[in-house]
Amino acid sequence: MAQKKKKRPSRKQQIKDQRRAAIARKRKEQGWKPSSARSSHPRDEVIDDMLPLFPRAGDTSASSAASLEQLMITLLASEDLVEEPEFESIIIDPLRCVDTFVEVAEELGTDPEALRQLPDDKRDETQMQLMEITAQRLLTDELRVDVINALNQLRLRLKKARQRKKAARVAAFQSFLRGSETSQLWPSIGLVQALVQRSLMTGFDMLEAASEALGVSHLDGSETPLALSERLAQSRLGRKANKLLQKVPGLGGYLEKQAETIWQEGVDAVFAGELNLGLFTQEELEAGLSVLVTTLEEVIGEELAGQAPTSVATSEEKAQTLFLKMSGFLTELLTPVRLDQLRRRLDACLNDSDLPKRWLPFALMLRKYMADAEAIENERHFLISAFIGELRAVEATFSQDKGEQE
Repeated sequence: MAQKKKKRPSRKQQIKDQRRAAIARKRKEQGWKPSSARSSHPRDEVIDDMLPLFPRAGDTSASSAASLEQLMITLLASEDLVEEPEFESIIIDPLRCVDTFVEVAEELGTDPEALRQLPDDKRDETQMQLMEITAQRLLTDELRVDVINALNQLRLRLKKARQRKKAARVAAFQSFLRGSETSQLWPSIGLVQALVQRSLMTGFDMLEAASEALGVSHLDGSETPLALSERLAQSRLGRKANKLLQKVPGLGGYLEKQAETIWQEGVDAVFAGELNLGLFTQEELEAGLSVLVTTLEEVIGEELAGQAPTSVATSEEKAQTLFLKMSGFLTELLTPVRLDQLRRRLDACLNDSDLPKRWLPFALMLRKYMADAEAIENERHFLISAFIGELRAVEATFSQDKGEQE
């Protein structure tokens, strides 16, 4: 009888075997020794939830060190967990993922054409190395915390649904990742690499969508920010973005957080005088300065004696009084006609190719918010911040002129 030919492992199985071998090799190099799950300390809930994985009822020491290590290595083949809803919101900056991936590929002298020409086993090994180094550079303490928290939420959900074996696997994985001795193994873990790969592919999709919508030939830097934004609005980018949001559910939440960060950084820069949009006239600033000085002297009970009004420290209660005074001043100042002038000034800023690219997203958001009929009420905090920021610039110019005269 002819001997039955041994079935060749699937590509997915080969990658898992390679990852396990790589993890085992790293552990050996680092002198890592698996510790028994049994401890002299009181058991915690995670350890208790692991019990279904062990053959003897409740005896986590029943497995030998080798068996326990094999169990942990098996748990590292955890790519499937990325599909659980608890991990939807974990998005690593997609464009940073692309930049890091390209950087690592260049360092390794790897490109798509070169990869295609490699034998299957060598190609898989190179791809794994590429993803591992990329993951290592993208790993942050915040990402580690997010992964641990998501695992905890998943474990609790599975436990509540009485899926004890699945909960036990997640509990073992969670316990494994909590150990300080395993921190160097994170880049090799299937779940971590799957999170990186999802964000990486999202980054490539975003770049492709923007390139198709704008056309590479138009991205020469000569176009004004406002013209660029209008062309984007007329392009197919919106439809492509919606498809991408449906494809990657967690991307919407990530982009919302990014928008909040962009807005807050912009408001802070305006308040500090770092970003001066020139929204107010010299006469308006002088009138506002008079209101500010008078109010400050009232709330602190003494003259400023040469102090810069925008740098005087006040209590929270006194700061609230200042806010209300400046709010009333701006409400009176920004008549419908004056508000239209301010909006046109924003358009002029966006038509200025000298506007620092760093502030372009913030300026576009601001233009949209200020176009609202309730802009004065809704953006009151920004308007006060902008006014004080421009006052700072006036104070700085005044101090410089005074110094030159002396």
